[in-house]
Amino acid sequence: MAESLLILGGNGFIGRHVAKKGIEEGYKTFILSKKSPLLSEKIKGVNYLQIDLTSSKELEIIKNYKFNYVINLSGNINHCDIRNGGISVIEIHLNSLIKFISILPKDHLNGFVQIGTSDEYGNTIGPQYEDQPEQPFTPYSYAKFAASHFIKYLFRSEEFPGKVLRPFLIYGPGQKENRLIPYVIKNSLKDKTFKISSGEQLRDFLYIKDAVDVIFAALTNKSINGKIVNIGSGKPLSVRYVVETIVNIIGTGKPLFGSKNIRDGESLSLYPNIKFAKYALSWESKYSLEEGLKDYIEFLKNK
Repeated sequence: MAESLLILGGNGFIGRHVAKKGIEEGYKTFILSKKSPLLSEKIKGVNYLQIDLTSSKELEIIKNYKFNYVINLSGNINHCDIRNGGISVIEIHLNSLIKFISILPKDHLNGFVQIGTSDEYGNTIGPQYEDQPEQPFTPYSYAKFAASHFIKYLFRSEEFPGKVLRPFLIYGPGQKENRLIPYVIKNSLKDKTFKISSGEQLRDFLYIKDAVDVIFAALTNKSINGKIVNIGSGKPLSVRYVVETIVNIIGTGKPLFGSKNIRDGESLSLYPNIKFAKYALSWESKYSLEEGLKDYIEFLKNK
Protein backbone atom coordinates (compact mmCIF):
# COMPACT_ATOMS: atom_id res chain seq x y z
CA MET A 1 0.00 0.00 0.00
CA ALA A 2 1.29 3.44 -0.92
CA GLU A 3 2.38 5.70 1.90
CA SER A 4 0.25 8.79 2.45
CA LEU A 5 1.43 12.40 2.25
CA LEU A 6 -0.50 15.43 3.49
CA ILE A 7 0.47 18.92 2.30
CA LEU A 8 -0.89 21.76 4.41
CA GLY A 9 -1.42 24.80 2.18
CA GLY A 10 -0.86 22.68 -0.89
CA ASN A 11 -2.72 25.01 -3.25
CA GLY A 12 0.02 27.64 -3.01
CA PHE A 13 3.08 28.22 -5.18
CA ILE A 14 5.40 25.69 -3.55
CA GLY A 15 2.62 23.35 -2.47
CA ARG A 16 1.41 22.65 -6.00
CA HIS A 17 4.91 21.68 -7.10
CA VAL A 18 5.31 19.48 -4.02
CA ALA A 19 1.95 17.78 -4.67
CA LYS A 20 2.91 16.95 -8.26
CA LYS A 21 6.19 15.47 -7.02
CA GLY A 22 4.29 13.47 -4.39
CA ILE A 23 2.16 11.87 -7.09
CA GLU A 24 5.27 11.14 -9.19
CA GLU A 25 6.97 9.52 -6.19
CA GLY A 26 4.00 7.21 -5.62
CA TYR A 27 2.57 8.78 -2.46
CA LYS A 28 -1.17 8.82 -1.85
CA THR A 29 -1.20 12.61 -1.83
CA PHE A 30 -3.59 14.90 0.03
CA ILE A 31 -3.83 18.69 0.03
CA LEU A 32 -5.42 20.46 2.98
CA SER A 33 -6.45 24.04 2.31
CA LYS A 34 -9.08 26.54 3.43
CA LYS A 35 -10.27 27.06 -0.12
CA SER A 36 -10.88 24.49 -2.82
CA PRO A 37 -8.96 25.16 -6.06
CA LEU A 38 -10.68 25.89 -9.34
CA LEU A 39 -11.54 22.74 -11.28
CA SER A 40 -8.94 23.71 -13.91
CA GLU A 41 -6.25 23.96 -11.21
CA LYS A 42 -6.86 20.59 -9.58
CA ILE A 43 -3.98 18.13 -9.86
CA LYS A 44 -4.84 14.68 -11.14
CA GLY A 45 -4.51 12.05 -8.43
CA VAL A 46 -4.55 14.48 -5.49
CA ASN A 47 -7.16 14.15 -2.74
CA TYR A 48 -8.43 17.55 -1.52
CA LEU A 49 -9.49 18.34 2.05
CA GLN A 50 -11.19 21.73 2.46
CA ILE A 51 -10.48 22.64 6.10
CA ASP A 52 -9.74 25.91 7.90
CA LEU A 53 -6.61 25.24 9.97
CA THR A 54 -7.61 27.90 12.48
CA SER A 55 -10.86 26.04 13.29
CA SER A 56 -10.53 23.36 15.98
CA LYS A 57 -13.98 22.07 15.01
CA GLU A 58 -13.10 21.59 11.33
CA LEU A 59 -9.76 20.00 12.24
CA GLU A 60 -11.54 17.18 14.10
CA ILE A 61 -11.87 15.31 10.78
CA ILE A 62 -8.09 14.79 10.77
CA LYS A 63 -8.59 12.17 13.48
CA ASN A 64 -10.06 9.90 10.79
CA TYR A 65 -6.81 9.79 8.80
CA LYS A 66 -3.48 8.06 9.36
CA PHE A 67 -0.91 10.09 7.44
CA ASN A 68 2.66 8.80 7.10
CA TYR A 69 4.15 12.17 6.16
CA VAL A 70 3.12 15.83 6.51
CA ILE A 71 4.62 18.96 4.92
CA ASN A 72 3.46 22.29 6.33
CA LEU A 73 3.37 25.02 3.69
CA SER A 74 0.30 26.77 5.06
CA GLY A 75 -0.10 30.52 5.43
CA ASN A 76 1.30 33.35 3.35
CA ILE A 77 3.99 36.00 3.61
CA ASN A 78 2.62 39.05 5.40
CA HIS A 79 4.79 41.81 6.88
CA CYS A 80 2.04 43.73 8.68
CA ASP A 81 2.58 44.93 12.26
CA ILE A 82 0.78 43.66 15.36
CA ARG A 83 -1.86 46.43 15.21
CA ASN A 84 -2.76 45.86 11.56
CA GLY A 85 -3.43 42.16 11.21
CA GLY A 86 -0.49 40.73 13.13
CA ILE A 87 -2.63 38.76 15.59
CA SER A 88 -4.32 36.97 12.68
CA VAL A 89 -0.90 36.20 11.16
CA ILE A 90 0.23 34.59 14.42
CA GLU A 91 -3.01 32.59 14.56
CA ILE A 92 -2.46 31.27 11.04
CA HIS A 93 1.25 30.45 11.30
CA LEU A 94 1.63 29.36 14.93
CA ASN A 95 -1.61 28.68 16.77
CA SER A 96 -3.11 26.66 13.93
CA LEU A 97 0.03 24.51 13.77
CA ILE A 98 -0.28 23.75 17.49
CA LYS A 99 -3.96 22.88 17.05
CA PHE A 100 -3.25 20.67 14.06
CA ILE A 101 -0.45 18.69 15.71
CA SER A 102 -2.50 18.22 18.88
CA ILE A 103 -5.19 16.50 16.79
CA LEU A 104 -2.97 14.70 14.24
CA PRO A 105 -2.84 10.89 14.84
CA LYS A 106 0.82 9.98 15.44
CA ASP A 107 0.77 6.16 15.28
CA HIS A 108 1.69 6.01 11.59
CA LEU A 109 3.52 9.34 11.28
CA ASN A 110 7.08 8.89 10.00
CA GLY A 111 8.02 12.46 9.10
CA PHE A 112 6.83 16.05 9.48
CA VAL A 113 8.49 18.92 7.59
CA GLN A 114 7.85 22.44 8.83
CA ILE A 115 8.72 25.08 6.23
CA GLY A 116 10.16 28.12 7.98
CA THR A 117 11.54 31.34 6.50
CA SER A 118 14.80 33.24 6.32
CA ASP A 119 12.89 36.16 7.87
CA GLU A 120 13.33 34.40 11.22
CA TYR A 121 16.94 35.67 11.21
CA GLY A 122 15.80 39.27 10.98
CA ASN A 123 18.32 42.01 10.25
CA THR A 124 21.41 39.93 10.99
CA ILE A 125 24.54 39.86 8.83
CA GLY A 126 24.92 37.01 6.33
CA PRO A 127 25.72 34.28 6.02
CA GLN A 128 23.12 33.08 8.50
CA TYR A 129 23.79 29.87 10.46
CA GLU A 130 21.16 27.55 11.94
CA ASP A 131 22.56 27.83 15.47
CA GLN A 132 22.73 31.63 15.66
CA PRO A 133 20.13 33.60 17.66
CA GLU A 134 17.15 34.60 15.54
CA GLN A 135 15.84 38.16 15.49
CA PRO A 136 12.23 38.10 14.23
CA PHE A 137 10.99 41.62 13.50
CA THR A 138 7.34 41.19 12.42
CA PRO A 139 4.40 39.06 13.63
CA TYR A 140 5.01 36.84 10.60
CA SER A 141 8.69 36.21 11.32
CA TYR A 142 7.94 35.80 15.04
CA ALA A 143 5.22 33.22 14.35
CA LYS A 144 7.51 31.25 12.02
CA PHE A 145 10.36 31.44 14.56
CA ALA A 146 8.06 30.20 17.34
CA ALA A 147 6.72 27.41 15.10
CA SER A 148 10.28 26.26 14.36
CA HIS A 149 11.08 26.00 18.04
CA PHE A 150 7.74 24.33 18.75
CA ILE A 151 8.77 21.52 16.39
CA LYS A 152 12.16 21.26 18.14
CA TYR A 153 10.44 21.15 21.54
CA LEU A 154 8.14 18.33 20.39
CA PHE A 155 11.10 16.28 19.24
CA ARG A 156 12.88 16.75 22.57
CA SER A 157 9.82 16.02 24.68
CA GLU A 158 8.16 13.18 22.77
CA GLU A 159 10.41 12.30 19.81
CA PHE A 160 7.96 13.84 17.37
CA PRO A 161 9.49 13.16 13.90
CA GLY A 162 9.54 16.82 12.90
CA LYS A 163 12.23 18.90 11.29
CA VAL A 164 12.38 22.48 10.00
CA LEU A 165 13.59 23.59 6.58
CA ARG A 166 14.42 27.29 6.53
CA PRO A 167 14.42 28.36 2.85
CA PHE A 168 15.64 31.70 1.59
CA LEU A 169 14.18 33.03 -1.71
CA ILE A 170 12.42 30.38 -3.80
CA TYR A 171 11.30 31.37 -7.30
CA GLY A 172 9.70 29.71 -10.31
CA PRO A 173 6.47 29.01 -12.21
CA GLY A 174 3.33 29.64 -10.19
CA GLN A 175 4.90 32.28 -7.95
CA LYS A 176 2.84 35.39 -7.23
CA GLU A 177 3.66 37.89 -9.93
CA ASN A 178 4.23 40.78 -7.53
CA ARG A 179 7.40 39.08 -6.24
CA LEU A 180 10.78 40.37 -7.47
CA ILE A 181 11.72 37.90 -10.21
CA PRO A 182 8.32 37.55 -11.94
CA TYR A 183 7.83 41.33 -11.65
CA VAL A 184 11.10 41.94 -13.47
CA ILE A 185 10.50 39.22 -16.07
CA LYS A 186 6.98 40.41 -16.94
CA ASN A 187 8.08 44.04 -17.32
CA SER A 188 11.17 43.10 -19.31
CA LEU A 189 9.19 40.88 -21.70
CA LYS A 190 7.02 43.94 -22.43
CA ASP A 191 10.13 46.17 -22.72
CA LYS A 192 8.74 48.45 -20.03
CA THR A 193 10.50 50.92 -17.80
CA PHE A 194 9.95 49.74 -14.22
CA LYS A 195 10.79 50.84 -10.70
CA ILE A 196 13.24 48.86 -8.58
CA SER A 197 15.32 49.48 -5.45
CA SER A 198 19.03 50.27 -5.62
CA GLY A 199 19.57 46.50 -5.68
CA GLU A 200 22.39 46.44 -3.15
CA GLN A 201 20.71 43.74 -1.04
CA LEU A 202 22.50 40.38 -1.05
CA ARG A 203 20.11 37.45 -1.42
CA ASP A 204 20.09 33.72 -2.15
CA PHE A 205 17.76 32.56 -4.94
CA LEU A 206 16.74 28.89 -5.17
CA TYR A 207 14.82 27.51 -8.15
CA ILE A 208 11.56 25.73 -7.32
CA LYS A 209 12.72 22.38 -8.75
CA ASP A 210 15.69 22.37 -6.38
CA ALA A 211 13.43 23.39 -3.49
CA VAL A 212 11.06 20.49 -4.11
CA ASP A 213 13.95 18.03 -4.33
CA VAL A 214 15.35 19.09 -0.95
CA ILE A 215 11.92 18.97 0.70
CA PHE A 216 11.57 15.32 -0.32
CA ALA A 217 15.14 14.57 0.71
CA ALA A 218 14.32 15.90 4.18
CA LEU A 219 10.94 14.18 4.42
CA THR A 220 12.31 10.68 5.04
CA ASN A 221 15.62 11.67 6.67
CA LYS A 222 15.48 10.86 10.40
CA SER A 223 18.94 12.25 11.17
CA ILE A 224 17.60 15.82 10.99
CA ASN A 225 14.60 15.25 13.24
CA GLY A 226 14.43 18.05 15.80
CA LYS A 227 16.79 20.23 13.77
CA ILE A 228 16.64 23.36 11.62
CA VAL A 229 18.22 23.17 8.16
CA ASN A 230 19.01 26.21 6.00
CA ILE A 231 18.01 25.77 2.37
CA GLY A 232 19.41 27.81 -0.51
CA SER A 233 21.68 27.77 -3.52
CA GLY A 234 24.69 28.75 -1.42
CA LYS A 235 25.49 31.58 -3.85
CA PRO A 236 24.72 35.08 -2.53
CA LEU A 237 23.92 37.56 -5.29
CA SER A 238 22.93 41.21 -5.30
CA VAL A 239 19.39 42.04 -6.33
CA ARG A 240 20.86 44.36 -8.95
CA TYR A 241 22.84 41.46 -10.48
CA VAL A 242 19.70 39.31 -10.67
CA VAL A 243 17.69 42.09 -12.32
CA GLU A 244 20.45 42.79 -14.83
CA THR A 245 20.77 39.08 -15.61
CA ILE A 246 17.04 38.86 -16.41
CA VAL A 247 17.22 41.94 -18.65
CA ASN A 248 20.29 40.53 -20.44
CA ILE A 249 18.66 37.12 -21.03
CA ILE A 250 15.47 38.67 -22.42
CA GLY A 251 17.23 41.50 -24.23
CA THR A 252 14.65 44.13 -23.26
CA GLY A 253 13.48 45.96 -20.15
CA LYS A 254 14.53 49.21 -18.48
CA PRO A 255 14.97 49.02 -14.69
CA LEU A 256 15.12 52.33 -12.80
CA PHE A 257 17.47 51.39 -9.98
CA GLY A 258 16.92 53.43 -6.81
CA SER A 259 13.39 54.51 -7.72
CA LYS A 260 11.89 52.33 -4.96
CA ASN A 261 12.87 52.42 -1.29
CA ILE A 262 14.24 49.40 0.51
CA ARG A 263 11.64 48.15 3.02
CA ASP A 264 12.11 49.35 6.62
CA GLY A 265 13.90 46.71 8.68
CA GLU A 266 14.89 44.72 5.59
CA SER A 267 18.24 42.97 5.90
CA LEU A 268 20.82 44.01 3.33
CA SER A 269 22.68 40.74 3.77
CA LEU A 270 20.39 37.69 3.89
CA TYR A 271 21.89 34.46 2.58
CA PRO A 272 22.47 31.07 4.21
CA ASN A 273 25.38 28.94 5.17
CA ILE A 274 24.19 25.58 3.77
CA LYS A 275 26.98 23.29 4.98
CA PHE A 276 24.58 21.37 7.21
CA ALA A 277 22.15 20.69 4.32
CA LYS A 278 25.00 19.39 2.17
CA TYR A 279 26.25 17.15 4.98
CA ALA A 280 23.00 15.86 6.48
CA LEU A 281 20.97 15.54 3.27
CA SER A 282 23.75 14.94 0.74
CA TRP A 283 22.08 17.69 -1.25
CA GLU A 284 22.97 20.83 -3.15
CA SER A 285 21.18 22.82 -5.83
CA LYS A 286 21.43 21.69 -9.45
CA TYR A 287 20.12 24.80 -11.20
CA SER A 288 22.32 27.85 -11.67
CA LEU A 289 20.60 31.23 -11.57
CA GLU A 290 20.81 31.51 -15.36
CA GLU A 291 19.31 28.02 -15.88
CA GLY A 292 16.47 28.66 -13.48
CA LEU A 293 15.72 32.07 -14.96
CA LYS A 294 15.70 30.78 -18.54
CA ASP A 295 13.30 27.99 -17.57
CA TYR A 296 11.03 30.46 -15.77
CA ILE A 297 11.16 33.04 -18.57
CA GLU A 298 10.07 30.40 -21.11
CA PHE A 299 7.17 29.45 -18.85
CA LEU A 300 5.98 33.08 -18.59
CA LYS A 301 6.43 33.62 -22.32
CA ASN A 302 4.08 30.73 -23.06
CA LYS A 303 1.58 31.48 -20.30
